[in-house]
Amino acid sequence: MEEKAVPRQGMPIDGGGEVTSGTHSPMLDVGIGMGYVPAARAAPGNELAIDVRGKARKGRIVKKPIYKREG
Repeated sequence: MEEKAVPRQGMPIDGGGEVTSGTHSPMLDVGIGMGYVPAARAAPGNELAIDVRGKARKGRIVKKPIYKREG
């Protein structure tokens, strides 16, 4: 998530899509999640909006792994 929000299962993603799982990441201190989006929008770096409790919140598609340990 690019904004302070936690995506949860079943939340709609703009442009056709849905969150399949999500939580708050204590290591990254942001909300993270997985979901389905149309293939045309699935490239890393693409921004999207997730409906979190009736309000559109910004998110971004990232390549796995989302966290790399330093050192």
